[in-house]
Amino acid sequence: MRILVIPNQDRDPDLSYTKQALGCLAGKAEVYVHESLHTQLPNLAGYKPTDCLYDGVDFVLVLGGDGTLLAAASTAAILNIPIVGINLGHLGFLAQIEKEEMEKSLEKLLAGDYTIEERMMLCATIRSANGQATEFHALNDVVISRNENARLIDMDVYINGNFVDDYKADGMIIATPTGSTAYSMSAGGPIVDPSVKSFLITPICPHKLYSRTIVVPDNCEITMTINNKNPRSAVITADGRGDTVFSKGDTLTLKRSAFCARLIRIHESHFYSMLHEKLLGKEK
Repeated sequence: MRILVIPNQDRDPDLSYTKQALGCLAGKAEVYVHESLHTQLPNLAGYKPTDCLYDGVDFVLVLGGDGTLLAAASTAAILNIPIVGINLGHLGFLAQIEKEEMEKSLEKLLAGDYTIEERMMLCATIRSANGQATEFHALNDVVISRNENARLIDMDVYINGNFVDDYKADGMIIATPTGSTAYSMSAGGPIVDPSVKSFLITPICPHKLYSRTIVVPDNCEITMTINNKNPRSAVITADGRGDTVFSKGDTLTLKRSAFCARLIRIHESHFYSMLHEKLLGKEK
């Protein structure tokens, strides 16, 4: 078994949890880390450069919060590699293993005692006026937000070619059900069970009182353009990464990705029990 270990040093500054995980895997699997960790993790793993980091890997193990897992999820999904996270953050909806149960959970992983849950992803393509296209994939959400200025963005939104509305807002969130408990929820969107195949279109601080989240089937194609009335540019991010400029004349198209994130589940945990434990139970 070949395992790529990706730590978040903001969450694990002295790499103590990473060293603990590597100790659990020692002698039982081929373990690799990025070559930049060579001096901090001497003789504890193999070292790989960026351009072949995921090559030949059976699993990806990340140590951090959900953001750390999201940062690796797209690449892992495109290469069809299962991914699992040890939660060093706060909520841990995606990074399921708590640090207190690391040793027992990694034993189960090595023994093959786990399931794989597939989660749908978004594919976003921005096509510029000159026809140049950029494509990216997201497990949680694609967000259109204001550029460096503090003025609202005007966007026209279409679903399957049908005009929906023009939105004047701070931005727009297009989320998967997995991402419904993230930024979309904070912006007033609903919580959606991950098994519901859908997308959520949630405006951020919209100027119109009636603007609310729209939930559409996952076979829909969502198109957005900058409105000609106020052609201010915006910035697009996918799972919090990247800063692609979205300008007048560009077209942003969103649809279901051909790739799925394959999340390793060590423990049998139902979405609603996790929802209570991670979110609703903390409100009491």
